Parts: sequence; C-alpha cells; structure tokens
Amino acid sequence: TFLRLTFFSTRKELDNHSCSQWYFKVDDKECTPNSINGYSYRRINTLLTTAIEMSSSIVGVCKGTSERVLPSGIHEISMHVRFCSWWIPKMWNPRTGFKTTTTLLVEEMCPPQDKA
Repeated sequence: TFLRLTFFSTRKELDNHSCSQWYFKVDDKECTPNSINGYSYRRINTLLTTAIEMSSSIVGVCKGTSERVLPSGIHEISMHVRFCSWWIPKMWNPRTGFKTTTTLLVEEMCPPQDKA
C-alpha cells in the first residue's frame, strides 16, 4: 500500500533568520526512499523581530519506512517540524493554523503495476 499525504495550513514563524523543515511521519517513522517535506527559509536584515504567515501545502507519496513497506491497515500519520540540518542559528518559533483550518488528507493508493 502507498499513502498519498497532503497537508494544507498556514505556517507562521517569529524570527528574522530562520530555516525549518516540515515533514510527515507514518507510524513514527519518516517515509522512504524520500522524506515528504517542505522547507521554510528566510533571512531579513533588520533588528526588529518580524512574523510571517504563509499559506502552505505539502504533498507526497509514502511508499514505506526504513523498516518496511506499508501494509494495509490502520496507520498513525503525523506532521513534524525541525531545524534545517545546515542552519546554525537555532532560534525560531514555528506554528500552524494561524486563523485557518489545518487539513491533513490521506489517500490509500495501490502500487503501480508493471506493464507487460
């Protein structure tokens, strides 16, 4: 089973220099071979702290985790956020759902069949 995951929301960050990665987990593991994620990066040259709110969507297909292919059945889907691995200043305050509804859409898909 493959899962098509779609996240719609507003992301908000309070900092002038920030980089965050928003990503899905299925059954507490990231999808493989590629993580389903979106990045938020900004660098503003000012001494005043600013806030930015932006509409956002993250979409991808999860074929499984590092441990296994996804079996049919019930799965726990979660959205997470972390610092970008290459970003040095670790100061930000990311949030979702600023004056909007957050929607997570999960669709079960059959793996593509080989054409013979």
